Amino acid sequence: MSMILWIGQVIAQNQTINVNQLSGETIILAHDQNDLTLEYVGIHFDNPEKIQYQYKMDGVHEDWVERRARFNNLKPGDYTFWVKAANADGVWNEQPTSLKIKILAPWWWDWWSQILYIVAAIIGGYALYKFQLKRKLETAETKRLQELDTIKTKMYTNITHEFRTPLSIIQGMTEQLEGNEKAKNTIQRNSFNLLNLVNQMLDLSKLEAGNMPIKLVQSDVINYLSYLTESFHSLAATKQIKLHFLPKESVIYMDYDPDKLMKIMINLLSNAIKFTNIGGDVYVQVEQIPNTAWKQHNITKSNLAIQVRDTGVGIAATEIPHIFDRFYQVDDSTTRKGEGTGIGLAYTRELVKILKGKIEVSSELDKGAVFTVYLPMHRVAPMIFPDATKALIQKVNLQQDSTEKLEDAFSRDSNLPLALIVEDNRDVKEYLVTCLGKKYQLAFAENGTEGIEKAIQLIPDLIISDVMMPEKDGFELCETFKNDRHTSHVPIILLTAKADVDSKVLGLQKGADAYLAKPFNQEELLVRMKQLILLRKHLQVRFGGEKGKKTVIDKERIISTKFALEEQFIEQVNQIISDNLEKEAFDSTQLAKTVGMSASQLFRKLKAITGKSTAIYIRFIRLEKAKDLLHTTDKNVSEIAYQVGFKELAYFSRCFSEEYGISPSQIRK
Repeated sequence: MSMILWIGQVIAQNQTINVNQLSGETIILAHDQNDLTLEYVGIHFDNPEKIQYQYKMDGVHEDWVERRARFNNLKPGDYTFWVKAANADGVWNEQPTSLKIKILAPWWWDWWSQILYIVAAIIGGYALYKFQLKRKLETAETKRLQELDTIKTKMYTNITHEFRTPLSIIQGMTEQLEGNEKAKNTIQRNSFNLLNLVNQMLDLSKLEAGNMPIKLVQSDVINYLSYLTESFHSLAATKQIKLHFLPKESVIYMDYDPDKLMKIMINLLSNAIKFTNIGGDVYVQVEQIPNTAWKQHNITKSNLAIQVRDTGVGIAATEIPHIFDRFYQVDDSTTRKGEGTGIGLAYTRELVKILKGKIEVSSELDKGAVFTVYLPMHRVAPMIFPDATKALIQKVNLQQDSTEKLEDAFSRDSNLPLALIVEDNRDVKEYLVTCLGKKYQLAFAENGTEGIEKAIQLIPDLIISDVMMPEKDGFELCETFKNDRHTSHVPIILLTAKADVDSKVLGLQKGADAYLAKPFNQEELLVRMKQLILLRKHLQVRFGGEKGKKTVIDKERIISTKFALEEQFIEQVNQIISDNLEKEAFDSTQLAKTVGMSASQLFRKLKAITGKSTAIYIRFIRLEKAKDLLHTTDKNVSEIAYQVGFKELAYFSRCFSEEYGISPSQIRK
């Protein structure tokens, strides 16, 4: 059959594309031009109205179809459209006409995008695998840590429980001892404090396990809190701290557990007093406040708010989130210093929690801290009289540390060395008195700041200091002493519970001459002190001379750099005396004034490093100069005596003979 078959146009998304090609051409369409209608026509002059058409699209049809050529939602790719025609006699043309159609992929699905998706899928799959693996490892680690914590807690509880038996025996046997009531009271007080700590540790384990019962009573809580606060007045008075109890209401009846509330207040008040400086204030405020969320949560309508506020050193903002963690202690580098176990606030929080309350803290360094406890208010427990709780509070009073301050015990005329003890724990000081009282004169300071002031005032022969103290710690104290000309020569022993190597190294770096860990051996302490005093004797030989002949000391053995400040000081004193040699009236008072010290400070400083009093040392320098002049000049004895400040020849001769064992006139023979 001879027929011309023509594909005229392609309609894509209402856009007409003229083809006007007979066969084999290609059109390219965008990804959104995938709804197509193809128009075609066969040209035959014999009955053209009876021409028949069939078409198919490769990839869409397998057989020829006769309906109108329309395609919807064609996927991106390459297609070939075929069309053929038949005349009125039904004879089909042998060669169909074709049109190639290419539908482009969208930009997000071209070859490079697909590669990117594959890479992203691989990375995502790997990340998901690592995440799942990490979760499994974290779960396993959490489980392991929980098991380890359970084992540690059980062991710690068992060991703590075992402490109670020997402590109970110590307390019981102490009561049977006769004599030395002061020592007995110290033993009983410290064994009680240790037993109380053991009980807190055991209670903390019970609280965390939920095994501690609540014993509620209904009474006037204001009256109870007032008695509790009053029990701390004597403790506050020892630090010259004012303790204020400020209830907003005079009476509040509610249910509370007397034992647990007492333990909460003991911890909060003890901390407030401990970290408040001398002359500060501690406030206990109590009020009833409405609970704005009670309707939604079906809880009590009111809370009791107990606020303990101090004007002390405060807590750094970075430390606040951790202070209720068990065994956590504020970093020693901050100003909130002091020894402790790190369980007091953790114990307090658990007590508050078991009472269905909450505890909050706010603080600012150098401006104090505020702890607020909120307890729900009920009135369903049995009513008791307020006086029924006094017995518990009186027991607390009996176990507080002695408020009597140790007085200095030394005399200027005594030949015993003077030791300054810088320690804030009275019992430790009393024990040191029993160890040292017969061999040393003793002076005391409550903290680092007072210790520095007292050391500069007294110029002791030796200093024993704790490390962890309020205001300034032992490390700061060492650094201050070793860089102050008043005290640079004084040996320092750090006596502390901080027994780790890092603390010991730091203490020695700061200038400590010895570092002993508590509990210390009494004999070791005495030997260390004796050796440090003997080292001072070498210092006296080095700077003071010996009966007219300077003893040469091996500088490598004494380590001259250790006494650099002493050398500078002696050089300064010697120069001042030399500048005033001819002035007979130049005495100890004038020398002290010129040096910038008090007469007593200069006396103890010179006595410590030369072994001579101020007057004797001035005379010694005069005589040394006289001896030198006798050897190097032709001046007569009277002229030399007058030149070095002696107006009477007889007195000069007598002093010279006493110092060197030979008369001035014999020097030249």
